[in-house]
Amino acid sequence: MERAEAVALCRAKAEKETTVRHLISVEGVMRALARRFGEDEELWGLTGLFHDLDQDQTHDDPERHARLAAEWLREAGVDERVVNGVLAHAHDEFRTDLMSRAVRHADAVAGLLVAAALVRPEKTAGMKVSSVKKKLKEKAFAPGVDREEILGVESSIGLPLDEFLAVGIQGLQSVASEIGM
Repeated sequence: MERAEAVALCRAKAEKETTVRHLISVEGVMRALARRFGEDEELWGLTGLFHDLDQDQTHDDPERHARLAAEWLREAGVDERVVNGVLAHAHDEFRTDLMSRAVRHADAVAGLLVAAALVRPEKTAGMKVSSVKKKLKEKAFAPGVDREEILGVESSIGLPLDEFLAVGIQGLQSVASEIGM
């Protein structure tokens, strides 16, 4: 699936513009992670782009979350590896490879990075790992961000925290103009 078609699908399924911006932010992080690991950037990017596709419909039903998106993606003929990655971000049993483990970390770090960018006058420009780490330690900052998903990145996908944050920042910066950052 071409990216323009994928973004159109996101816009058709998401009920809120904030959801679309979140999907694009995670896509940026996943593409940067794919580059870091020498993996398929398109595949990883689509996984990030679609990971919360059904969030607006299933936010109150964690067991159904990602499963509805998987149905939509299969109907659209999306690669089954992407579908598995979407399911993996919400359900442990689908975390079968590097990409399907990485997406849950990308989801969490994108939330933290966007929140950090929103409180900076220059948004993502010049964002530093050290300042993001300070925000990570502040429990009251972006309280909805699952910090364990960020802190567990090294044991899960083998990236030290500082490198993961740096890659995440690069990923967010790559989509910043698209999401108003």
